[in-house]
Amino acid sequence: MRQPMRSSASDSLAIERHPLVTRALHWATAVILVVSVSAILYRETIEHKTLRQVLMELHRQLGLLVLLLLVARVAVRSVKGLVNHAPGPSAARRRAATVAHWSMYGVIAGLVLLGWALCNAHAIHLRLFGVIPLPDLVAADSDLADTLSDYHIWAAWVLLSLVVPHVLAALWHHYIRRDGVLTAMLPGGSLSRRPLSGQR
Repeated sequence: MRQPMRSSASDSLAIERHPLVTRALHWATAVILVVSVSAILYRETIEHKTLRQVLMELHRQLGLLVLLLLVARVAVRSVKGLVNHAPGPSAARRRAATVAHWSMYGVIAGLVLLGWALCNAHAIHLRLFGVIPLPDLVAADSDLADTLSDYHIWAAWVLLSLVVPHVLAALWHHYIRRDGVLTAMLPGGSLSRRPLSGQR
């Protein structure tokens, strides 16, 4: 069993880096989501038909990849659990963090599945990586496609409303509490122990 770095008598914090697979999945998901959103937003600014098709297909494939990564993240989290970094976090704070994480997972899954169903409603049959055929979630239906398009956009806004506080919370931990929570999720580098604000 891995042991966290122990604090010294100077009130430094004991912190432990997340497993490599956890960090890799976290940042891969974040980067792919940003690229996917950027592709679809850029698509709305151009008229070149072929490029628009390429960007839409990129958006779809990245969405499916995010869903695969999400399944992997849930599996890893179930097996490895979460590293406890914050010194003595309250039960309420732990519950809030857990709810926030699972809410984001749920919204991401819903966002991708809505996009999947939206393609099917437009009579588009998805292939993972352009090779593996995927089952249709719904039958072709133009009216349903309009509804699913609205839901897909709303889900994207809901995800944004969860991601922004998530990022702000990470920055709060890093710059205000200085408890190593953000550092432990960053790729590479070495961990350092730093005193909490007010414990200097």
